[in-house]
Amino acid sequence: MMYRLAKLAGFSVLAVVLLIIETSNLPDSFLTEAQAVVGRPITPVSYAGVARRTTRRTVYAASTVYAAPTTTVVVTDDNSYEEQQVAEAQQQAAQAQQQAAQAEQAAAEAKQKAIEAEQQSTLPVGATLPSLPSGCASKTVNEQSYFTCNGNWFRPAMQNGNIVYAVVADPNK
Repeated sequence: MMYRLAKLAGFSVLAVVLLIIETSNLPDSFLTEAQAVVGRPITPVSYAGVARRTTRRTVYAASTVYAAPTTTVVVTDDNSYEEQQVAEAQQQAAQAQQQAAQAEQAAAEAKQKAIEAEQQSTLPVGATLPSLPSGCASKTVNEQSYFTCNGNWFRPAMQNGNIVYAVVADPNK
């Protein structure tokens, strides 16, 4: 029983103390000002803290990067090293431009070959396509609708409930 009374008295005192603190002019926390001093090693903007984090990040980054092919660089003074770095960067940029030009040329050649193949290909009469090739023109011959593309003549037809385009002989011949 005595233990319960002591517990009740302790809670009562705690409640009174909290009520006094809440009604006083103190701010919500017990600290009235910031305790960090700029320049101390633990603060975020101190030189020591920035240096420590930079070193740590550099070590982490270096440990995760794969081993790239190494090149031998002979350094005689600072200017020649910088000039060599600039020359290497320019050479790499020139190689990248050359590769891009070669890729663009190859793509243009492939596109031209595809256009030529499409223009030269004649489909067998009776073949059906689910859609017309690009660039077809609509023509009416003997009151019948036809489409002509690259020397092929097509006529719309129904097949299993779907519209298809059947290759037909040239109706003008």
